[in-house]
Amino acid sequence: MTTPSNRSAGSNSHSSRAIVDAARAVVAAKGIAGMSLRTVAEQAGTSVGSISYRIGDRAALILAVLEREIEIMAETRGQWRDRLGSIDPVASGILPDLVCEWLDQGATARRVSAIVTCEMTLLAIREPAALPRMATLLDEGELLWRDLLAASPQGERLAQFIAGYCLDEQPFSILLAAQTDYRLLRHSTVRGMLREAGEIADPAATQWHMALVERLAVPSAAALEGAAQMPEGTKAVLADHIADLIAGQGVGALSHRTVAQAAGVATSSVAHHFPTYRDILFAGVETLYRRLRSDISSSGARLGNADVVRLTHECALTALTDPAFLPFAIDMRRRRAENVHVQFAQWLGIAAGSDRAKTQAVVMAAIGIGLRGLATGTTWLMAPEVVKDLAGHSTVVL
Repeated sequence: MTTPSNRSAGSNSHSSRAIVDAARAVVAAKGIAGMSLRTVAEQAGTSVGSISYRIGDRAALILAVLEREIEIMAETRGQWRDRLGSIDPVASGILPDLVCEWLDQGATARRVSAIVTCEMTLLAIREPAALPRMATLLDEGELLWRDLLAASPQGERLAQFIAGYCLDEQPFSILLAAQTDYRLLRHSTVRGMLREAGEIADPAATQWHMALVERLAVPSAAALEGAAQMPEGTKAVLADHIADLIAGQGVGALSHRTVAQAAGVATSSVAHHFPTYRDILFAGVETLYRRLRSDISSSGARLGNADVVRLTHECALTALTDPAFLPFAIDMRRRRAENVHVQFAQWLGIAAGSDRAKTQAVVMAAIGIGLRGLATGTTWLMAPEVVKDLAGHSTVVL
């Protein structure tokens, strides 16, 4: 029998869950930056005071959202485990279908959870103390693939690989769900990821893969208009400050005023060199890419520029609500791999350009694992030995 006190407790629990789910919806629509007690109260149809009473302050609400996502992910693991049964997805050849369907669900049925996880990952990177249980959520993502690959002798390594790939890929599968060329490119990359040992990529398949890459130059063209030469003098100094702002606070922090404050100059000086917001963003992105190329050159081709990795994902998430960021997100996605694919092909022992799908998959998985490391405070080092360990201890060549 349900007593009045039990009914009250159940009602309170239900109300708290409704508030947390409203917060998840706000994060999915506006990002973490757009989540406040007021915006959540509006979404939930309640008062700020009620949220404060039931949950606490904004930090407590973020933690509650994280706990809810951990719970949802554990439930989802069970659903997918039941769906697959005892089938070995590697031996049966259905693993690419599972990977692509998982990402497609992230753009549809799982969209809220997928975006919240991406936003939480970036928040954990910028503010490590804000999400002490972030590792648990990301562990659940990898455990999903461990469960699905339990019948495969290659399961443990492939689970880490696929979890890393999906963490890096998910925001772009959401952002570019309507782009046929991108979806085809993703399928090509997943096939490359799971190519069997000793299998040589058909030259026609590589040609097809690169044709898809080139076609993405069309929606990214706006980010390349009037590509500037290396800035000099005051303009170069300002570009460095813009890059530092992006790295430290994200693209949402950019404005003529914030750049002027960071550089200790008048706002009019910033506007003289960078008249529009697009000019500011472009200058910061270009400077970060120069730093990435410098890092690669000076560190023996180690991929370690966390600023570029964060910015790429941040632009993808920002573009979900601000289409002006779409060209930058696509352009950065394309160029990030361009900076390292030759080094990765060398590490993998394949001729540069001979299997770009495979190389792309390894780059993405490595960056996804790097994102996980940055979000959980563990070491991130994309070096030859790491990539070989990720790709070389099974009968599948990645």
